[in-house]
Amino acid sequence: AYIDRQILEEAANELGVKEEELERRKERLQSFWEKLVAVFTVGVPDGVYTPPPRWVSDEELISVERRLITELAVKGPCVVLGHGAFHLLRGRTRLLNVFVHAPLSFRIERVKTIYHAKNKAEAVEMIERSDQQRTQYIKSFFGRNRFDARNYHLSIDTGVIDFTTAEEMVASLAEKMPEDRSWPWVNEPV
Repeated sequence: AYIDRQILEEAANELGVKEEELERRKERLQSFWEKLVAVFTVGVPDGVYTPPPRWVSDEELISVERRLITELAVKGPCVVLGHGAFHLLRGRTRLLNVFVHAPLSFRIERVKTIYHAKNKAEAVEMIERSDQQRTQYIKSFFGRNRFDARNYHLSIDTGVIDFTTAEEMVASLAEKMPEDRSWPWVNEPV
């Protein structure tokens, strides 16, 4: 099972918010301004009262995602993309943590193609913003450096290894992970 969108759907349903709201916050902390606006959503004292939209704190969202990831992973073999799963699932048997990366030039071309960035500068800005948000998210909620090789069993450079070969490598290794024990070093502090 591929678990990414499912986490979003179930979390939105459970928290009573729209999926789009959580999509914008994926692996990203709320900014100071977003938190401040949430405080003032009840309206002004002399205005007509409108019930505020459901505001979900970062901590509440992480808590729900953490539980959902754990529940979904228990159901059977799966691939979890992001969400700090490398840390949330550590210590489990048959866990294979993979870090996928590529050179900036490769990433720029992918962002221009997939996200329709207008030019190189826009693509670089999107990549840098995404990297910064993910790094801050992992550090804030899991106390980890997402680039630390000790978090992963395998690192793949997709600028060198094409996606099909990378998929075959991961699938092959995942099938060979021992079922009868967890790796002893998985719980070591990073």
